[in-house]
Amino acid sequence: MAAPLSPEQLANVARNLMVAKMFSLASCVMLFYDIVITFGQEVERIWMRKFTMVTALWFLNRYLSPLGYIVIIVSFHHPWSKEVCNRYILFPEALKIVTAFVIGVIFTMRIYAIYSGRLTIVLFVACLLAAELAVKIWAFTDGTSLVLPEGLVGCILVGKHQGRFVFTWVAELVFDSVVFFLTLWRTVVHNRLLRGNTSSLINLVLRDGVIYFGVIFIANLVTVLLFLFATPNLKAVNNY
Repeated sequence: MAAPLSPEQLANVARNLMVAKMFSLASCVMLFYDIVITFGQEVERIWMRKFTMVTALWFLNRYLSPLGYIVIIVSFHHPWSKEVCNRYILFPEALKIVTAFVIGVIFTMRIYAIYSGRLTIVLFVACLLAAELAVKIWAFTDGTSLVLPEGLVGCILVGKHQGRFVFTWVAELVFDSVVFFLTLWRTVVHNRLLRGNTSSLINLVLRDGVIYFGVIFIANLVTVLLFLFATPNLKAVNNY
């Protein structure tokens, strides 16, 4: 049985736990705020058009994470029993795997389009996506709930083995990097063929790719550093 925490240690755990909770809540608020301010454009450009497979992927990417976030916020603040927490604990990571699959399919379709359906490139990206999902599943099955001192509330996922979760973010970064550089290379080739007169669509794809890659790279780097060096009760920051 572990020795009881000193008042200073207990205060530190409580403070770190509050940081994780406030971070997750702020992320959730930003996510819903983005949905609210762009809802008019969504109705005009998505709802008023013919429903296709791409539309279905868009709706999954748009609303799956926000709906899952509601459950996650509840798990952070509601005093669940140990049994309930253990049944729930892998839900956020299962949600991440499904979300990663949806995003990966969208990226693969974009690569298919900008490479004019070149089968070898598409199969390469699809295999890379499958590898990313396999790594995520392997890493997340190592998850368990964090044991908190009596009086503190939160159902928080941590790894049984130090550092194993890092691989899921590395796998995601590898996939995103490959997609980004494939997009960049195709844009450069297209630019040379047109002697600098690139279309606005190609420029838009490259611009969005650069912005997405930069944001995701920073987020994944922060997550990796947290999992390697942060205390267990702070590891939830940027993990939900």
